[in-house]
Amino acid sequence: MGRALQPVDRHAGLNQERERSGEAPRLAAFHTLCDVDRGEFADHAASRRLSGLQPNDRGLALELAYGSIRLRSRLDAELALLLDRPIRRLDPRVLQWLRLGLYQMRETRVPDHAAVDQTVEGLKRTVGPKVSGLANAVLRRAAREGPQATAFPDADADPEGYLATWGSHPRWLIHRWLSRWPLASVRRLVENDNRAPPVTVRLLDADADSDDELTPIAGVRLEAEPGWKSMFRVREGRPEQVLGSLPCVVQDPAASAVVDYVGDGCMGPVLDACAAPGGKALALAWRARDARPFVAADVSGRRLDRLREPVARLGLDIHLLRADARAPAIAGARTVLLDAPCTGTGVLRRRPDARWRVDQDRLDSLVALQRELLDAMAAVVEPGGLIVYATCSLEPEENEEQVESFLVRHGDFRREPPGPTRVPDEAIDENGDLRVLPWKWNTDGAFASRLRRS
Repeated sequence: MGRALQPVDRHAGLNQERERSGEAPRLAAFHTLCDVDRGEFADHAASRRLSGLQPNDRGLALELAYGSIRLRSRLDAELALLLDRPIRRLDPRVLQWLRLGLYQMRETRVPDHAAVDQTVEGLKRTVGPKVSGLANAVLRRAAREGPQATAFPDADADPEGYLATWGSHPRWLIHRWLSRWPLASVRRLVENDNRAPPVTVRLLDADADSDDELTPIAGVRLEAEPGWKSMFRVREGRPEQVLGSLPCVVQDPAASAVVDYVGDGCMGPVLDACAAPGGKALALAWRARDARPFVAADVSGRRLDRLREPVARLGLDIHLLRADARAPAIAGARTVLLDAPCTGTGVLRRRPDARWRVDQDRLDSLVALQRELLDAMAAVVEPGGLIVYATCSLEPEENEEQVESFLVRHGDFRREPPGPTRVPDEAIDENGDLRVLPWKWNTDGAFASRLRRS
């Protein structure tokens, strides 16, 4: 499968003094890992822990923290051979430092000696000098002996075990995927999950036939995403520069496809029932400016507040409403987007800790919640109206099986395939549902179904 992450080229320009110390970004990465180990979401922990760093240091800290989380099983499998005791007997803080040190040695261009020295110094500062000898011995052995190939099952003899360890995914999830898709597809999916995603933006006013004709922005280079209308990859520059210069939203092509899948005939009143963080609401409101009123609702007031700035910046007429979609505060709507809470197995590259949080119990509870949300939206949408049910999951219980169950319960609804759309034809399945598979497009994953009330 090869290395999951490319060398960290953007940090090659660090001067020798900073490389020798490297203290601030590594401490920030360490504290982020500890926060995640205690149950905090990785993006929340990183946002807080990295806020005071300089841009270069912030990028390095994020790479080290997210990479160590993504490849946790791979790192632990190798550490198990290097240690003289079971991993479970280690102080969790020592284990986090060992993961950080080994990740630098195996997945970045940080010299081995620097990775060892920085790890030992960080451990002394945060845990104490007594355990520094253990870390020094383990990492120096890792440098001396190189990658421990025997830590992983044979890829051909035991593909499930290989993808769970080297591929660093929960074994139960790999087992599910292998029961549905060919081994080659699952391998590509795992590889995609283990790469840091690029930053892509949806240009809201880009013409479908001239997406490459853009107003130049100083210090920014955008490159059109092949096959995805209005989607551009930020090759150079910061996303903030693009957002401040062009009408756009930061969005993956898979999420953007859900907006296009809703279609051009969007009629108001419009309800985005689980709107936060709001990218789909912004893109849909821009595209359907005549569909009014447009309400973006979410159960989280804090997350909903983040929409206020982009709504004002883009000049959109969106009403923000804090509400639980299971008990909607709206009497009727002609168009409902229900981007339901889900396991997020289609966006594991973007949420590095999500793969370690999801399990069968979590899946079952989310399926029950989605069912409840769909039934609530069925009561809200007016006769002749449309519900677009969407997830960023790859699991059938949350997608096609959820839709089939809904149609059995609600005989006045039917699937309605989209008309002409900007979504690639290959992303629409035989039922007319949207299905973006990450290994086919090198994107996130997405599912959506159009449900018309008769």
